[in-house]
Amino acid sequence: MIRLFSVSLGALLLAAGCGKANAPVARNDCAYEKLDLSSCDKSGLGAIKAEGIWNMDLTFDDGEKSAGVLRYVGEPAISGLPISSTRIEPELFLVSSDVAATDGTGNFEFRFAGCRSTSPTQVEGVFRRCFNGTQDLAGTFQAKRVVRREGETEGSNIEFVSELALPDDAKAQDIFVAGGFAYIAASEKGLYIFDVTNPAAPSLAGKLVLSATDADAFHKVWVKDQTMYIASTKRGVLVYDVSNPRSPLPVKAFPTDKAVDVRAVTMDGNWLYAASPSPNAEVLIFDATNPRELALAKRYYVENTNPTVGDRPYDVVASGGRLYVSHWTYGLAVSDVTNPRQPKLLGKYSYPEATTRTAAVGVINNRTVAFEAGEAWGAHLRVLDVSAPDVIVTQAAEFSLRPEVSIRSVSLVGTKLYVAHYQDGLRVLDVSNPNEPRVVGYFNTWRETDKARGVSFFEGLSDVAVTGDGYIYAAETSRGLVILKE
Repeated sequence: MIRLFSVSLGALLLAAGCGKANAPVARNDCAYEKLDLSSCDKSGLGAIKAEGIWNMDLTFDDGEKSAGVLRYVGEPAISGLPISSTRIEPELFLVSSDVAATDGTGNFEFRFAGCRSTSPTQVEGVFRRCFNGTQDLAGTFQAKRVVRREGETEGSNIEFVSELALPDDAKAQDIFVAGGFAYIAASEKGLYIFDVTNPAAPSLAGKLVLSATDADAFHKVWVKDQTMYIASTKRGVLVYDVSNPRSPLPVKAFPTDKAVDVRAVTMDGNWLYAASPSPNAEVLIFDATNPRELALAKRYYVENTNPTVGDRPYDVVASGGRLYVSHWTYGLAVSDVTNPRQPKLLGKYSYPEATTRTAAVGVINNRTVAFEAGEAWGAHLRVLDVSAPDVIVTQAAEFSLRPEVSIRSVSLVGTKLYVAHYQDGLRVLDVSNPNEPRVVGYFNTWRETDKARGVSFFEGLSDVAVTGDGYIYAAETSRGLVILKE
């Protein structure tokens, strides 16, 4: 199973397994000599260059996976853990991190040892964690330095227009553009509103700031007329009056009975759908006829899903009487919502180690096509024919750049698909023939030297909004609001 992307690897490594009860005192399980590298080809390890930022893929001994990052820019760190030392010698690559337990009961040791390397920017090997000398977590890893793809410039067929960083050291995650304003959700920092009536000179118009004591995070946003809906980790769907976008006024949080974690909201007519991965792994369906007094019509648990193995909804798209749920390890679920009060599963598409994070749907050449994207090491875009999901959801094509860089979101406008591809920036695909998606433009937003790089595997271009005015509005984790033009 793929560990949920919302869990940082640093926290995961410090929390996974206990390792504290009855630990023998005299053991030294994390000594380099104790690591089994007998089957390794270590001949290339001495050529590794410990510089820049590397994305990582870890597989734990129990088969679960997680993504991480290794940083040699600024303060060296490995997924948030400070690096104590890096040894690179002929036939040896070893990264060590030694961290005191927060409860004062002892010390954690982390060791990442190279097993083989095919280039100075790639390595795979084994890792081990010990508490007070005793191993309590182990597995394997692979890592690749993130650099611009060979042969690419900053952009092709896409022009840079402007950018504006978010205040408060916030990281842009999701974007929605309406009425000359861009609404950018920035996770635990809150929401920032920009005036983009002049795309060449955007300006900060307003913000909703979250504090650490709120223990909340804002995710996807939807604006209809003068009402804004925010997906909130702690309070469900938040409703705001944005008749004056410079000064949003809180209205209410839904559902009103008990707060849930909501990661995405979407609307189709007067119906609002909210993806809630926890605590119940459900899709909340609201009647929004009265836009500021949502009426909960259905708590929809997609049929045959199992939250205990990671089947949890993170995104939703509603179109043509169907609901498309990005359901993480379950894959993409397609449900009939011609009567939103009685949704019914029609079909699904899944694959081994699925991490379905987002999707876009449209009708192209009389075919209903879904563009599904996962979010993990090796995740990529799949083009699915969902014209008859009650029969089967079939894969028509794939689009993949490189395994070490993931996709965050996709947006379909006509026959163009705009892909927010984290460190690979924006990719614009011509999908007029869904069987053969073709790159017609790109823009590399990610730069190793930008502020706050190398903190997470999930960095770079995270979301795009295309409104039809000729501009592409993008949320970039470090650069903030980035405006581009085709």
